[in-house]
Amino acid sequence: MTRSVALLAVLLFCVWARAESARACEGQEVIFEDNFSDDSGGWAMHQAVEVKDGTFVFKLAPDDMQTDLNVTFTVKDADICSEAVWPDGDPQTLGAGLLFWGEDNKDYFQFGVLNNGKFWIARKQDGKWHTIVENVESSAINTSPGAANTLRVKASGNQAAFFINGTKVRDLRGQSPKDGWRFGISGDNFDKDKEARVLFRKVKVTD
Repeated sequence: MTRSVALLAVLLFCVWARAESARACEGQEVIFEDNFSDDSGGWAMHQAVEVKDGTFVFKLAPDDMQTDLNVTFTVKDADICSEAVWPDGDPQTLGAGLLFWGEDNKDYFQFGVLNNGKFWIARKQDGKWHTIVENVESSAINTSPGAANTLRVKASGNQAAFFINGTKVRDLRGQSPKDGWRFGISGDNFDKDKEARVLFRKVKVTD
């Protein structure tokens, strides 16, 4: 009996370890990591952003979107992960996203999830939005209030792969900036009447 229990424990640990590996950024070198213990991570700080108690918070007005490209780091090939958390309370339609292949605040790509169980991929070019993938349902998304979702973009050359909680959901070919690019996070509030908050607990970038 004892040996059977031990073997079961080892098996469960292996399954858990593989799942955690799939969720995590896999690059050998850590380029950037921020657990938001303070506001020195190179994010643009303004009135819609709060870094406090280990969280990065977008404070969103009704029908509002906020983005934040990291100011101090530039990458070429990179594996980007972030953990987003839906707020507790009555559900509103909210979005949380990763930004990649960013040049400036008018030019970047966005990969995001909604708390209704859908994801999207879009590009902002010269300040105008172009939808690449619109509101595709995925059972990989955790939708409950207070639930966390690990978003991951693995970008190498002109290829990008997208993961939600360890599940690969899409590939994309695109023209990445040739002189390096910036990464970031975003929050969306689709409620036209109520304010909302979207939280992030960490961001990690490896190569």
